[in-house]
Amino acid sequence: MGDYVIAKYIRLSIEDAKTDSMSIGSQRALLDKHIVDMDAIDATVIEFVDNGYTGTNFERPAVQELIEMVREGKVHCIVVKDFSRFGRNSIETGYFIERVFPLYSVRFISVCDYFDAADHEGDTGGLEVAFKFLTHESYSFDLSQKIKAAKQEKMRRGEYVTKNCTFGYKLNDARQLVIDEPAAETVRLIFSLALEGKKPLQIERQLYAERRLPAREYDKLRRGTPESELSCVWSTTAIMSILRNEQYIGTYVAGKTKIVGVGSGKAIKVPKNQWVVIPNHHPAIIEKDVFDTVNHRVNEKHEPRRKRTLTTSQRYGDELNSPLKGKVYCGCCERMMKQSAAKDSKFHCTHTRAAVDAECYHLNIPVSSLCAMLLGTIWERARAYTKVGELHGAKRSDKRAVQQSEYEKRIDGLGEEKRRLYERFVRGQLDAVGYKTESAALDAQVLQLVGASSALSTGQTNTQLKEFRELASSICSEETLTHQMVDLLIEKVQVYPGSRVAVKWKTAVAAFFEDSQQVRAG
Repeated sequence: MGDYVIAKYIRLSIEDAKTDSMSIGSQRALLDKHIVDMDAIDATVIEFVDNGYTGTNFERPAVQELIEMVREGKVHCIVVKDFSRFGRNSIETGYFIERVFPLYSVRFISVCDYFDAADHEGDTGGLEVAFKFLTHESYSFDLSQKIKAAKQEKMRRGEYVTKNCTFGYKLNDARQLVIDEPAAETVRLIFSLALEGKKPLQIERQLYAERRLPAREYDKLRRGTPESELSCVWSTTAIMSILRNEQYIGTYVAGKTKIVGVGSGKAIKVPKNQWVVIPNHHPAIIEKDVFDTVNHRVNEKHEPRRKRTLTTSQRYGDELNSPLKGKVYCGCCERMMKQSAAKDSKFHCTHTRAAVDAECYHLNIPVSSLCAMLLGTIWERARAYTKVGELHGAKRSDKRAVQQSEYEKRIDGLGEEKRRLYERFVRGQLDAVGYKTESAALDAQVLQLVGASSALSTGQTNTQLKEFRELASSICSEETLTHQMVDLLIEKVQVYPGSRVAVKWKTAVAAFFEDSQQVRAG
């Protein structure tokens, strides 16, 4: 890369793609011509492209990479077609052009706006530039409103405006909903089982036993993913969503959510009375009387077996407020484990509760046992630090010195092995492919040992040991596992069959628990 670096930034949103003058190719040609006219012969030109991203915010991969290079001093000039290509938000765009780029001595050029920062040293381009910022931002807002209005009009006409269809349907060439028979068969089975009075968990188990794919996995299958790589595990949420979906009786339903604001990816729910609902819009998979009967049963609230003045959450509130909540994961399927609402509360792997052949089927661990086990591990390590004191630090230093010497001997030994390997290659005792393979294996071992040696040499200092002892002293005064203790020490807890538990400690205190990665609950 040359001494002077020019960065071309090109952005194309989905709406811009409909206009040829805004295409990536036309922007590139315009910028290339301008750079040639700049007569920057010895400059290195690099290109950044965000294809299909809005300009109302800076959450774009290419522009973030460009800004990072600016901060590292690797870019000296940025060229864009116009201000709106870099950003349509006047405040953020102005901040970069007026504050950030001048700070790093980066020249900013907007070709179609006839703006060159080199011509405006000491000022911000005046009222004309500010007015253009506001114009672009206003245009983006206006365009967003027009697109929203167009989509709402399409919804009122019953046109499908989203990419994905409801599970059981597909779009034909005219973008009309037609029945997707393989998926529709699964939908009919779900309603049939619900009509028989089966609970969602029972339906989950039968769907798993029959190897029926849920919506997301079915989409992967249609896109070409091998069936052997797909999961047939369903969730209660997915089943209830199907049972309550009016689209299965031929009713068009749209407008259930809306985007918070221009450039935002966050959606919020819309009240049901504001949805677009069109009966008899497309072929029905489920008869209306079956749908109504099933939903009456689903929504029916049965009388409790016995009258209670307090709910489960109220009665067992303390047990449900475990400091480990949100930190416990299944070590097999890697899903977060849920805490049961009961007196003897447990963490359960509910993801595979219907998958009888799964390794983590019915995997659970009592909350009290897990807390006690972790507290015991933390206490044991804390007491060791408070009792041993400076002597402990000295012993650890001696231990590190021995390990460091061992690493160096092994690195020297691998170097000798590589020398002998080369001699065999020169003598013709080993072909080129074999030499490259074995040499690469030796290099990998050396690299690993060098990394371990480096990490050891920059290990705990006396200051760190002092901080650990202070931490240990405060932990020893705790009688139970607290939220503060968990937040400070524990990143993640993984539970495996046989009550085996692996703990991932926070990076800052990992050395404090270096020998306590795997433990077993009592």
